[in-house]
Amino acid sequence: MTQFTFYTSPRSRGLCVAWMLRECGAAFDTVVVPFGEAMKSADYLAVNPMGKVPALKAGNTVITEAAAIITFLAEQFPERGLIPPAGSLARGEYYRWLCFAIHLEYAASDRRRHTPSDAERRKAIGYGDLDTAFGVLRDHLARHEFIVGGRFSALDTYYTMLLAQFTRFLPVEGLACDVFDAYIDRHFVRPAFGETMVWEEAELAKMEGK
Repeated sequence: MTQFTFYTSPRSRGLCVAWMLRECGAAFDTVVVPFGEAMKSADYLAVNPMGKVPALKAGNTVITEAAAIITFLAEQFPERGLIPPAGSLARGEYYRWLCFAIHLEYAASDRRRHTPSDAERRKAIGYGDLDTAFGVLRDHLARHEFIVGGRFSALDTYYTMLLAQFTRFLPVEGLACDVFDAYIDRHFVRPAFGETMVWEEAELAKMEGK
């Protein structure tokens, strides 16, 4: 049995990994790394030289990047059915949407920073423009309850938190819509998500000395 050590901080990108670990029923130790000096300390930089969370140590191997970690976990617990079978067409779709999320992150970040856009930039940049990129996702979710495979998967932890960030926690102009709200709400009622929220609130209380 692989020993997992999960490095994270409340209200970070690690939330979808914390959720995924619970969806998998994984046994793991959690190391909370507060933002600031602790995240840039020599001890933590030895885990993740980027000085960011989340990170997952599996035995002697360290995996960073939330999307990579949730995919790895889904493969480690195949009995949970959280990723389409290897070699299937649905696995190909999984990879498509896994990579597509990168476009959404850049598009939302550029919109939040009011990055100028023109026809030449839209042609050159991968996501084109925010309305097109999120329009593709909106159309997909208007026709599907889940990102891929007709059932809940690791990607739904990732996309649920991504959309919640961009429409609720740190809203980006022009992204809120009924389709995204319905998708988020469907998955926020999952027991593993509820357990994750209880954990996060407890950790925040510790940090605030309550």
